[in-house]
Amino acid sequence: MMIKRVGLACSLVFCVAVAAAGLAAQDSPKQANEAKQAKATDQKRVFEIRTYTAHPGKLSALHSRFRDHTMKLFEKHGMKNVAYWTPTDKKLADNTLVYVISHASEEAAKKSWKAFGQDPEWRQVYKDSIKEGKLVKKIDRQYLKPTGFSPMQK
Repeated sequence: MMIKRVGLACSLVFCVAVAAAGLAAQDSPKQANEAKQAKATDQKRVFEIRTYTAHPGKLSALHSRFRDHTMKLFEKHGMKNVAYWTPTDKKLADNTLVYVISHASEEAAKKSWKAFGQDPEWRQVYKDSIKEGKLVKKIDRQYLKPTGFSPMQK
């Protein structure tokens, strides 16, 4: 009796495994195509690193503007927030914001920045934030793509 139950259980497990493999095989061309498209998109993806040098005493206000408004507006215009930092170096800690955002491509970045700059909400946020003087003295920008050996490659 025990042997029949084990045999039945094994048969059931085998049937489920075969059915699952069949379903996986059915979906594999679609999944392969999606994976191929994702890889092509990832190969165009660029990261933008920006370093903002704030005017003296304005870093806190710059942080507030990013935290309360800018990050949401970036997302609205297709820019993905990746990370934000302040340096540990004493000379830079009080006036520097470094951040990374990503874009589907450099072309997408240009479109996103143009739309962001024309956004009425951004224009109002910017206008309100500089009532007591501009926050940013200098912006450095660079687009980057991962190397073939980068851990972020699939």
